[in-house]
Amino acid sequence: MMNEKVVKNKINPKAKGFIAIIVLIILGIFIGYIISQVSLQILIEEIDNLPVQIDETRINRSIDYYIGAIIILTIELVLLLGVLYIYLDSYKETKSRFLIVLNLFIIALVVKSILSIISLHTVATDYIQVIPYVSRTFLTPGFGILSFVLTTFEIIAISILVYLSLD
Repeated sequence: MMNEKVVKNKINPKAKGFIAIIVLIILGIFIGYIISQVSLQILIEEIDNLPVQIDETRINRSIDYYIGAIIILTIELVLLLGVLYIYLDSYKETKSRFLIVLNLFIIALVVKSILSIISLHTVATDYIQVIPYVSRTFLTPGFGILSFVLTTFEIIAISILVYLSLD
């Protein structure tokens, strides 16, 4: 117990924040990859059941895009969960009304992130089912380049929040 406190005091708060961000991002990548691989199996089954043949390069490009979208959304979710943990811990110590509101706000963002991941898979599945009726084939119509950019900015903002919260 005494050694644990000594080790905690030796870590620079800025380094602690940076390490926390890196760990959360790596965890998000790992969990996102697992989620994408599990959900991708369902999408591939849907593609295999189509009455038309789709160009293999389009399928591979779409799969890569889908995996990337799931991973980036999961990174955002894991970072939000990290921020929520930090502020819940702070609330336990201070009982501040501001932290109650901040935690509720973060919970709303966590729910939004979870629903984004679920809806991406749902939209992709629905889109695959209508592929025979449309000319272009893309597995992630609900998550375009603009969504990648916006989510990347959200990840940067949440990372700054984690960093400043641990300082």
